[in-house]
Amino acid sequence: MMRWRNVLFGFIILLLVVGAVVVNQTGDEETAGQEEQQSTEPIQPDRDVKPQEGFAAPDFELETLAGDTVRLYENNGKPSLINFWASWCPPCKVEMPHLQEAYDQYGDDVNFHMVDLAFNDNFDNMTQYIEENNYTFPVPLDETGDVAMTYQAAAIPTTFIVDAEGIITHRIQGAMTEQQIQAIMDDLTD
Repeated sequence: MMRWRNVLFGFIILLLVVGAVVVNQTGDEETAGQEEQQSTEPIQPDRDVKPQEGFAAPDFELETLAGDTVRLYENNGKPSLINFWASWCPPCKVEMPHLQEAYDQYGDDVNFHMVDLAFNDNFDNMTQYIEENNYTFPVPLDETGDVAMTYQAAAIPTTFIVDAEGIITHRIQGAMTEQQIQAIMDDLTD
């Protein structure tokens, strides 16, 4: 009788251990699925929205030159670079090759939004400029000027760096040097 009781007790302990392992694995799979789902949902910054460092970046949704729609708050858990420019702007043209290099190197880790001020740019000149220079970064088109106005981008180029939580960490007015862009990319991808 005592032996039978010990076998039964051992069997119950074995069932409890197996059950705990199964429940733990199921919980890990659900948590992983929730984490993956969270990264694709729009972010919800917990600060006031203002186009200044330390504040939440204003959300926007624009159509790109390629016909895709981009929304800042749908960032897939990645930081973003927002650059306001136009094809007629000489300082913009100075920094564009460096931004393309950064996009080539960091485009998988950082969202690039090279916002053309389409409301104040010649579409044919802009597309020709993009094609002639083999720029491959996404080019959202601000056709009404609303996004530029919201970001108070009165002079171009103006660049905003936004962390993965939607907070503006840098606002740079004027053309950036290759070294500035590299330092920003290093900060964003560390």
